[in-house]
Amino acid sequence: MTLIGNHCLPVTIVLVAGVVPVALGRGIDETNGDLARAARLMQDAGERSSFLTDEPPVITLGGQLQFRYQANFRDSAGLATPDNDTTIGFVMRRSKIFGKAKVTDDITAQFQLAFSRSSGTAALGTAEISWKLNDDFKLRLGQFKIPLLREELVSSMRQLASERSAVNETLNQDYGQGVEIDYTKANWRGKVMVSDGFNTDNTAFNSAKEADFAVTGRVEFLLGEASFKQFKQFTSFRGAAQGAMVGVAGHWQTRGDTNPSLASSVDMSTVTADFSFVGDGWNAYAAGIWRNMDVSAVTSTDDFGVIVQGGVFITDIDELFGRYDGFFPDDYAGATDFNSVTFGWNHYFSPESHAAKLTVDCTYHFDAVTGSGIKTSDGHNLLADANDGQIGIIAQVQLLF
Repeated sequence: MTLIGNHCLPVTIVLVAGVVPVALGRGIDETNGDLARAARLMQDAGERSSFLTDEPPVITLGGQLQFRYQANFRDSAGLATPDNDTTIGFVMRRSKIFGKAKVTDDITAQFQLAFSRSSGTAALGTAEISWKLNDDFKLRLGQFKIPLLREELVSSMRQLASERSAVNETLNQDYGQGVEIDYTKANWRGKVMVSDGFNTDNTAFNSAKEADFAVTGRVEFLLGEASFKQFKQFTSFRGAAQGAMVGVAGHWQTRGDTNPSLASSVDMSTVTADFSFVGDGWNAYAAGIWRNMDVSAVTSTDDFGVIVQGGVFITDIDELFGRYDGFFPDDYAGATDFNSVTFGWNHYFSPESHAAKLTVDCTYHFDAVTGSGIKTSDGHNLLADANDGQIGIIAQVQLLF
C-alpha cells in the first residue's frame, strides 16, 4: 500500500505546515534541503508499508453465522426427573469473523475469530502465514487444522449435515500450531506438518496440552474430471464435473517426556483412508479411522471409526442426505460400540452457494453413550445418556457474508 490517495493528503499538510514557515526565514538552498528530506521521508514511509505488492492490496473480511433450534430426547431412566429426557432451545451455534490479505505476490496472511456459543467470548481459530515458494510448493506457518481427517478439514460452512459426525468429534485432530509444506500437481497433492499435536490451538510452548513432537502426512489423488476445488465441500451441485478423490493420512505424536512432563508418557498414532465422489447433483463419501493409544509402552488400545454418507439434489436448490457413523472402541476396559444414523434436507436459497442455507436433520443414536468412549457435546447434539435410543433434531439457518 503506497501513500498515494487518502494517505497522501494528511502527510502533505504536515510537511507543508512544517517546511513553509521555516522557508520564510531561511535561504533557498536550506529550504530545498528541507524539501528533499521531506520527500525522502515520504518515500521511506511508502516503502515500509506491510503490503508490498505492485498492485493495490486486496483485503477480504467475512463472517459466518449459524443460528439453530435444537431438540434432544433421551430415555428418562437415570435422570433426575422425567422431564429431563427432553432438552430444547435456540442457540447461536457458530459466529465467526475471518480476514485474508495479500502481503506480497507470494505471501498471504489470514485469521479467524470464533465467538463462544455459551459466553460470547472470542477465541482465535486460524492464524496462518502462507508462502508460495514456486508453482508446486507452498509453506504454511501458524495455527490451522492439522491435515488428517477429511471431515474435519472440510469447513463447517460446507458440511453436508448441520454437524460433523460423532465419530469425527471423538477422533478428529482439530487445530494445531506448527509448520506445513504442501506439494500440488494437477491430479495429486501431498502435505506434511510438524506440530504441537492434536487440539493445541492457543497454547503456550510450555502448555501441558502440547505434545513433545507430532508429525502428520496426507496424500490425495484425483480420478475423473473433478478438480480439487470441488472437494472443498461434500455437496455436489447439479451440472458439476464428475470425479473422485482418494485420501490417505497418518499422524503420530508423543507427549509427557519433556517439560511439563507426565507420570506416564503417551504415544498416539492415527491412520485414516477416505474416498469421496462428486457427480451431477449427487455425492458420496466414506472414511475409515484407526487410533492407537500407548501409555508408557505398557497399556495399548486400538479404536476404530467408520463414516459413510451421501446426498442427492431433488431440485436445483433442494438436497436430501443421509449418514451412518460407527465407533468401535477397544474392549480393553469393557467399552461398547456406538452407532448413529442421520437423515436430513438442505435448502439453498441461492443456487450453487452455501451463503444462505437451511438445514434440517435428525440423528438417531442406537447405543448408550456411557461406556462407549464417544465424545458428547451440546454442539453436535449428543448428550450424556446411560441408555440407548437418543434422538437429536436440528433446524439451522446459515448465512455467509
